Amino acid sequence: MTLEALSMDCRSLCASVVTYGINSVGQLTPLNPYYSSVEFLAPPAVFVAGEDDIDACLVGTTEQDILVAFRGTIPPNIHSQESMLDWISDLTDEPIAVPGIAGKVHQGFWQGLSALWVPLLKEIKQQTAATGLPLHITGHSKGGALASLAALRLKQETDIAPASVITYASPHPGDSDFAKQYDLEIPYHSRYEYGNDIVPHVVPDAAFIDAVAHLPELGKFCKGMENWDYSGVGVLQFIDWNQKHIVKASSELHIERLIRLAGAIAAGKFAEIIDAHSASSGGGYMGGICSSSCAGG
Repeated sequence: MTLEALSMDCRSLCASVVTYGINSVGQLTPLNPYYSSVEFLAPPAVFVAGEDDIDACLVGTTEQDILVAFRGTIPPNIHSQESMLDWISDLTDEPIAVPGIAGKVHQGFWQGLSALWVPLLKEIKQQTAATGLPLHITGHSKGGALASLAALRLKQETDIAPASVITYASPHPGDSDFAKQYDLEIPYHSRYEYGNDIVPHVVPDAAFIDAVAHLPELGKFCKGMENWDYSGVGVLQFIDWNQKHIVKASSELHIERLIRLAGAIAAGKFAEIIDAHSASSGGGYMGGICSSSCAGG
């Protein structure tokens, strides 16, 4: 299917980019044109928490909805294999069991959400009660994983059911048993992934580990993760390498993606791989989801 600008998907991506304007003391610098594209009625509430305040999110109201957006991990500046491995190691952690949730979830992502949870939940309740508007949850990179965990936790712990979850470049939030429960309880989740972005393959599943086993550094990096059984959640919306089509999930697509990514790593195209993760204007996510008239896409 040919990509068109879908308002909710584009605005959610813009909101995800806006979260990168949150600093460590909870101040938000409006990043335009993304901030203006979301059309918040008032400055959103901002929260930071966790070690060195590395976890952040915002809650804001528009005329159509309430948006909860989680901030992702800042990409590395040095385009090298060592830098790339340091970067993705920040998204890698063992799965842990959480009471009331099937399977296991990523320990670091769960802890990050928990650090934000009490004030975040209070703000969500206040804005939904004041407006009666539908709630949408979003995030890019690590923020996508936190968005998924937040959606399920919100549904389980409150009477507020998110109207949708839209994530971009999200790493895996939990194992396959968690993913099965999540997809049953949150059936309205679109998971956007693009080209040779490596982050959606993190924490690596068995197929990815097999695909990179012959690559000395990355194969060594993945050693010991074979039985963690991580999996993506939601319905995959894959933006192809040319940013022209959305390709639905299939075994053929999965194999092609692994072959292309492994080839790019073997060829030392680390700058290309890291750049593929960008959510900003000029990147594959913005170019694929937003039209030229939206958010600088």
